[in-house]
Amino acid sequence: MLDSERGWSVSFAGCGFLGVYHIGAATCLQERAPHVIRDARHIYGASAGALAGAVLVGGGSLAQACADVLALAKEARKRNLGPLHPSFNVMKIIRDGLMRNLPENTHQLSSGRLCISLTRVSDGKNTLISNFNSKEEVVQVCL
Repeated sequence: MLDSERGWSVSFAGCGFLGVYHIGAATCLQERAPHVIRDARHIYGASAGALAGAVLVGGGSLAQACADVLALAKEARKRNLGPLHPSFNVMKIIRDGLMRNLPENTHQLSSGRLCISLTRVSDGKNTLISNFNSKEEVVQVCL
């Protein structure tokens, strides 16, 4: 039962291979049930789910994000070892795509609404980041 006082949140799980699925699910919600996204208190994401959430909440184009993910896969397949080839820099490709796709005010659109799950290296504990001071910070947290 939906608690009308507390509302609801949407979560996109982590898993690199589900990146296209997350983008498709976000697109479907945006097109078929926009109130689910619009009225959600928070959009949560981890790993590939954080990328979809950042584009969804931060004013980017889901169609462009989908094209970027497919281009990333095609680029990986060009190499003998795929994404494991030493010359394949997945972080740079994702960073460049987010920088192109997200608007300059993405941090303002995302702060307080987008919650990205991270694991701290120092102690291995999970932490949620939901306040952002710049577009660069949103992108860095997604990576």
